[in-house]
Amino acid sequence: MANTQPVRLSYTIQDELGTKASETFYALVDPASTVTQLAAEWQALASLIAAVSDGGIPHGSIALLEVPTAPITPAAGSRVEQTGLFNFSNNVTPHRFGEAVPALKDSVIVGGKINLADAGVAALVAALAAAFNGGLGVFTTNNAQALVALVDAVLSFRKRRRQLSRSSFEL
Repeated sequence: MANTQPVRLSYTIQDELGTKASETFYALVDPASTVTQLAAEWQALASLIAAVSDGGIPHGSIALLEVPTAPITPAAGSRVEQTGLFNFSNNVTPHRFGEAVPALKDSVIVGGKINLADAGVAALVAALAAAFNGGLGVFTTNNAQALVALVDAVLSFRKRRRQLSRSSFEL
């Protein structure tokens, strides 16, 4: 067993007034670990935290930390503010759920709108509305409702002033 897969175990700790704080632990696990095994480790660590903290733990998360196998570098002139918002329906509620793609390519924008016929856009939309991993998973809303079909797509611009001020300067 080689512990080579980086993971992040995160916990939200809440006091009696409702104030929340985060606690994050980083670890290396065996890549052959199952979701059940990772969840059990998360639960065990939550119990250890509870033994030394008066705060409650309403929820948390486990994240696998990955790096793309092929380098993906930013294109010249790309800006994360230019965002494609893809809204999907689900079979549970009438509410839409949006997936935002920052730094949307200029080439997928035609007449100020996202070109849904673009091969890359169509592939992304199809993947988000279909099962993956041999049918073992589906993309969902934040309430675990499976995404069914694209309802609409919107080009939006989302300001990131705080990050922008740290990465640029005026002369």
